[in-house]
Amino acid sequence: METRTTRELVELRQPFSVKSRIGKLPPGQYMIELHEERFDGLSFPDWRRSSMTIADADPRHGERQDASPLTPSELADLLNADLEP
Repeated sequence: METRTTRELVELRQPFSVKSRIGKLPPGQYMIELHEERFDGLSFPDWRRSSMTIADADPRHGERQDASPLTPSELADLLNADLEP
């Protein structure tokens, strides 16, 4: 099965939490990775999400943390909350 990974660097200005981790994570840069698998059951190429993760990409935080599972709705909530003053 063919797979692909898309990466996006996001900067969060406020401490935040995700369901898959205990406690708050500090503000900084985080790498979002979207992993998809090709779905071959149709007459056209299509992709479906197999997983999404968030990992610390900010060198100020020291050693890089393990990637944590994340849902699209969690990511949207994080980004929207970060826009609030």
